[in-house]
Amino acid sequence: MSQTPEEIASKKITSRLKRSRGQLDAVLRMMDEDKPCDQVLMQLSAVKSSVDKAMKLVIAQNIRKNSNCTDEKQLEELQKSLDLMLKTK
Repeated sequence: MSQTPEEIASKKITSRLKRSRGQLDAVLRMMDEDKPCDQVLMQLSAVKSSVDKAMKLVIAQNIRKNSNCTDEKQLEELQKSLDLMLKTK
């Protein structure tokens, strides 16, 4: 059975957030182990980037849901634009 675009997007968001949670857990372990500041900051930067990507995915999903576009070609173009948006910061 094929998944809908919404189901695929929700899976991507959930996966991204779980990855972020794992990275944040790693930061907490690093703090408990008294790791150097630069290492902690590097991991925190990774957490921030991951959360930013999750936010972009949520926004993209919302745009897709609320778009009144029904033309298949236009939907493809919208999807390409959203994919480009997610690749940029």
